[in-house]
Amino acid sequence: MRLGIVGNRWSSGAGAIVLALSMVGCAGRGNVSGKVTFQNKSVPWGTVLIEGSDGGHRQGSIEKDGTFYVEDLATGEVKVAVNSPNPKSITLMTRGDRPALKFPEVPGWFAIPTKYESVDKSGLVYTIKKGENKIDIELK
Repeated sequence: MRLGIVGNRWSSGAGAIVLALSMVGCAGRGNVSGKVTFQNKSVPWGTVLIEGSDGGHRQGSIEKDGTFYVEDLATGEVKVAVNSPNPKSITLMTRGDRPALKFPEVPGWFAIPTKYESVDKSGLVYTIKKGENKIDIELK
């Protein structure tokens, strides 16, 4: 009889642990879409880097109209960086004897402040919830 009670206690304890772990997972993952602007102008090229609450990093491309999409982020508070280097300064490497290629021109590109390139310096902090999130990033 006593063995059954110990067994039930263990089962209850194990069940509580499984329940607690599953509740942590209930926070889920989120996706973010939005638009990047600088001084009310759409940023036409670059990337958005998001450091999730779990320390993981996800990145999405900025489209011509300034829109971006980043998926599979841990929910909670996130830090964001925006990178938009001068496309003319980028050289695409090639293999073999072929010469390196210049990156194609991006119409309407303009420089943004370099402080936005780092999640630790940008000052861009948002909260991500489970599912779809819309966040417009307004750089100043």
